[in-house]
Amino acid sequence: MIGCKAAMVEWWFGYVHTTEHYLWWHPRDHVFSDWIGERGTGRYIGGTHIAHEYFGGGPTLFKLKINFRDPSDILDTSRFAEAGVNAAIYARTGPADRDIWVGHTLHLVYDTPEGCVMRSRFWLGELDPAPPKITPQEMLALVPDERVQGLHQHCSEEMSILAGFLPTLYRLHNPF
Repeated sequence: MIGCKAAMVEWWFGYVHTTEHYLWWHPRDHVFSDWIGERGTGRYIGGTHIAHEYFGGGPTLFKLKINFRDPSDILDTSRFAEAGVNAAIYARTGPADRDIWVGHTLHLVYDTPEGCVMRSRFWLGELDPAPPKITPQEMLALVPDERVQGLHQHCSEEMSILAGFLPTLYRLHNPF
């Protein structure tokens, strides 16, 4: 992400709120944005993003909930400095209309002289609460192949789009 820094990426997650902001991030795939919980303070951990979006231009509109959590819930954050990690954005994800979480999202951001590099990881299929027994067909309904296949393309596209406007937006809201 040329020209961006990890602090800018973290700031973005605390800034993005409205559908208009969300559309900037990916004009083709993003459709709707709202939040439950933590908002308006510049923080996002503890908040749940309600997002309606397509993945990779696919035909299915996914209505998701993305609950941002402290990265220390899953990682030893005391090792970040040694590893060169400048920011970590972690969330549980699931369908907006169900009381279940079906995956994890983790973005690790490393500053470079030119900007920053983001490494994104997605764990899909870890259900919480875990049902006593789930059939392969039920799992496929919760985590359809189309979602998995389009997610990689979508994430690459949205972060590239974000890198195009984030440095300017950040400077407008955070003058030196």
